[in-house]
Amino acid sequence: MTARTFRFPLSGWRPSFGSFPVGFGVLLLMVFLGIAGPWIAPHDPNVIDLGNRLHGISAEYPLGTDHMGRCVLSRLIYAFRVTPLAAVLVVCLSATIGTAVGLLSGYAGGLTDSLIMRVVEGIFIFPAIAIALVLAAVLGLGMWAMVFSLAAVHWAEYARVVRNLTLAEKAKPYELAARAAGVGPIRIVLRHLLPNIAHPVVVLATFSLSWAILSFSGLSFLGLGAEPGTPEWGLMIAEGRIYMREYPMLILAPGLTIMITVIAFNTLGDALRDRFG
Repeated sequence: MTARTFRFPLSGWRPSFGSFPVGFGVLLLMVFLGIAGPWIAPHDPNVIDLGNRLHGISAEYPLGTDHMGRCVLSRLIYAFRVTPLAAVLVVCLSATIGTAVGLLSGYAGGLTDSLIMRVVEGIFIFPAIAIALVLAAVLGLGMWAMVFSLAAVHWAEYARVVRNLTLAEKAKPYELAARAAGVGPIRIVLRHLLPNIAHPVVVLATFSLSWAILSFSGLSFLGLGAEPGTPEWGLMIAEGRIYMREYPMLILAPGLTIMITVIAFNTLGDALRDRFG
């Protein structure tokens, strides 16, 4: 099967499976920073030193300090243990629920399929982030509240995709032969349908990580995500926006980190889509 390529006239770059090492390399770097953060961060990210507030870039503070005198680089590194982890949890929870619901809807068909799809369509009527905002306001602050709020709306995307894939697979000869041989529905779903729809779900999950990171950071920026004082990229931007003219690094450091992370996941998703497509 020939992989699809996409042309970008301005740069001449084509996302293909050859770009996989780039996205995967950034992913490994994120995992490393999340694990090794306490050992490589130059300072404790939560120590307040008002005598050093808004300190410029120096050897001791490579990215300066914020309005509370906390090391920006240390907080940036520690945030790899918050934002990406929250995004992974959102995607895992959404994919698990959505895949199960989509398989049930597509395989059962009839009234079950109609009822489930009405619920899914009802969720798609409203912007996902708006529903997440309401749920976040009800559940309160904290990473787990944000994870459940975002997963509560994002599972519908997986359910719709998996349901359509299941309907397509049901019509194929191998599935018809399995049913004719008397194979039970649970075994058909787990042994035949699920493995054959896994690749598109993995690709969707990769792209979903970008959405989850942007959504979690956005909610934190609005004050509904991470608790105040937590090293988190969106919260760092919210805290530093007042000083952005005199100390732009307070905005640039977390903002560029979010951008690079999202681009890396999108590059990885493009590469996987080209490989499996």
